[in-house]
Amino acid sequence: MNHSQKTTIYSARHGETEFNVKFRLCGQIDIPLNQKGMEQAHILAMRLKDKGIERIFCSDLSRALVTAQIVGRELGLEPIPDARLRETNFGSMEQCRRDDPEYDRRKRAFAERFPGGGESILQSAHRVYGFLDEILDKCRGETVLLVSHGWTNKMIASYFRDLGNEEFGEFVLPNCEFAKYEK
Repeated sequence: MNHSQKTTIYSARHGETEFNVKFRLCGQIDIPLNQKGMEQAHILAMRLKDKGIERIFCSDLSRALVTAQIVGRELGLEPIPDARLRETNFGSMEQCRRDDPEYDRRKRAFAERFPGGGESILQSAHRVYGFLDEILDKCRGETVLLVSHGWTNKMIASYFRDLGNEEFGEFVLPNCEFAKYEK
């Protein structure tokens, strides 16, 4: 393994769920993909087919795991689930509408935990950053796919790019879309 080589990370969001359709926070509730989400995952697999992906890591929540399994079958790879790629734990705010004023306030208070046993944005970022540090060390010079969630993808983007608070807040990776990072 050549430690001077760049690692390429493709970071994708899971396919659509009924909570996405209803504009509700999924958080760490294990919501399955809907039919459109399954179709999106197959399209994502076709779009990633020629990217040279050597490993797939994913959240252990079913919507990300099933998306990764669909992509993995097309690429001939078995996804490796890791709980550090889970969505932020929004505590008692999970299932609320994304336009709820209380959610809007709390998502801007990075150090404040979400009520009802949730994580803070900083805790969630710490978990995701630790995973990325490990992957960049363990998979140096490889091309890796990560399949996770909306907020997890915000964390991944902020790890690789300097994002101000406003840019971080506005960053959205739609269902079954992906971003590419190199380090």
